[in-house]
Amino acid sequence: MLYIGLMSGTSLDGIDAALVEIDQQGMPHLLASHYQSYDRALQAKLFNLSQAVEVKLEDLAAFDHQLGRLYAHCCLTLLKKHNYQACDIQAIGCHGQTIRHKPRPNAFSMQIGDANIVAELTGITTVADFRRRDIAAGGEGAPLVPAFHQYAFLNDHNPRQILNLGGIANITILSQDPEHTFGFDLGPANALSNEWVEKHWQLNFDEGGAIARSGTFQPDLIKRWIAIEYFNKPPPKSTGRELFNLAQFELHTPEVNSLKKEDVLASLIELTAISISRGIEQWGYTEGELFLCGGGARNIYLVERIQHHLLNIRIGLTDDLGIPADMVEACAFAWLAYRTMNGLNGNLPNATGAKGPRVLGAIYPA
Repeated sequence: MLYIGLMSGTSLDGIDAALVEIDQQGMPHLLASHYQSYDRALQAKLFNLSQAVEVKLEDLAAFDHQLGRLYAHCCLTLLKKHNYQACDIQAIGCHGQTIRHKPRPNAFSMQIGDANIVAELTGITTVADFRRRDIAAGGEGAPLVPAFHQYAFLNDHNPRQILNLGGIANITILSQDPEHTFGFDLGPANALSNEWVEKHWQLNFDEGGAIARSGTFQPDLIKRWIAIEYFNKPPPKSTGRELFNLAQFELHTPEVNSLKKEDVLASLIELTAISISRGIEQWGYTEGELFLCGGGARNIYLVERIQHHLLNIRIGLTDDLGIPADMVEACAFAWLAYRTMNGLNGNLPNATGAKGPRVLGAIYPA
């Protein structure tokens, strides 16, 4: 059975599309992929939408429609590029673009990208709105990928963890007993550093961490940042750019705008490395294997700083496990669509805090 997974994350860089075969045991196998970037104007508009205190309904509807068309175009390009037809695909799993995510006690999560349009333009049944059923069951609707990590990456020899470095960093601590596997959001990965790079160098990201490497991190800044309450909150927990955005950090530490910009960037990277290492030391495995995915996995400097703080853990990429680091989440939503279409649960209550397993998502027939 073939499924397509679509993921556009909090980094707001574009859409990852994965063509995935699900075998008879429910195991995913990546067959093909495609990446479609957002243009800079759309990136800016989506970021402003995600941070706005007030949003016009007309604007929200327009973006919902525009993203639906982009997701459909991305799917059709993937199929054409790799010589598949719409009739070959069982369903599309479309995560949508998150524009709001708030944790419990009054949790809600909103993704846009009209799945009606995706189904209509592709001619393929589409599954979307994965998070709100988990929230209805008392969870936070995030993170959802730990259930996929358990299926795709479990190892019966060494303690193993999967670290996703997207806009937000989240981790899955795998266990032989699925009821003991759990995951949570650690804090910012690329969100803050990418915003700083965009502001000062007009670049989407710091390739390989070269600019950050040229700076010197400032211990006083990091000490004040790491004192933010979220970092010491126990799991299950989730977060987003509502908390971890540059405007909030500039309010908290206004002196950043008078410091050398390379030093601030190095400090933001160090904050990510420290928050990851502390989260693992408090709630994860301090030895064994840590496999990275997400765009930040390609940031050589960030990976070096994480390794510096976790000397007893062997760090690798999920590429070594058969799925490229930048396609793990897209594969996850193909797998989640398969689970939904077959009446199987898609959440991991230990990760989201839900009362129990739930079938996630709404189905939009072709």
